[in-house]
Amino acid sequence: MSDKFDVNATRSNPLDGMVISAGPKLVMAPVNDYTRLSLRIAKKNLSKAAAAFGRDIPSNIGDMASTGEKTALCLGPDEWLLLARENEGEEIAARFAKMSEQTTHSLVDVSHRTVAIDISGPAASSVLNAGCPLNLDAMTVGGCARSVLDKAEIILMKLGKEHYRVEVARSFAEYTWNFLSGAGREFDISK
Repeated sequence: MSDKFDVNATRSNPLDGMVISAGPKLVMAPVNDYTRLSLRIAKKNLSKAAAAFGRDIPSNIGDMASTGEKTALCLGPDEWLLLARENEGEEIAARFAKMSEQTTHSLVDVSHRTVAIDISGPAASSVLNAGCPLNLDAMTVGGCARSVLDKAEIILMKLGKEHYRVEVARSFAEYTWNFLSGAGREFDISK
């Protein structure tokens, strides 16, 4: 037995293969894995970080900027979550490493920490609000927030009027899925 592990091994998603559909009212599915990078940097250096990431990074807490395959979420006064295609993580990290000679920052790959669930349809906000205290109607499209869903900490993104994405710790993925499934039962969901 080797004491080494394969850092290039494919991640397993505890929600692989799960899909819930209640016709047009509610669709829930796991999202394919992607690179997730936690960035800590002073706001005055955001333009340098944006150049390293390859897209704009919002400066206001709760804002999200997305184009193509890259998304940046502002989660705190000096904290962002950067999302990109799964195969882009090393390239982005290398650009940030070059930037570190001029700018103090922290960039940590947290791709293995969380999984994502897409929830869409007219019932999506009702299902989420069964366990999330946020006023989802007041949340702007393109907004994000840290919150809770029942007992699980989440990052919630509003991708469209009736389209949300939940980022949740891998260890809470099945719990969160089951909670949302239970909340969706009133919409006659079928697996």
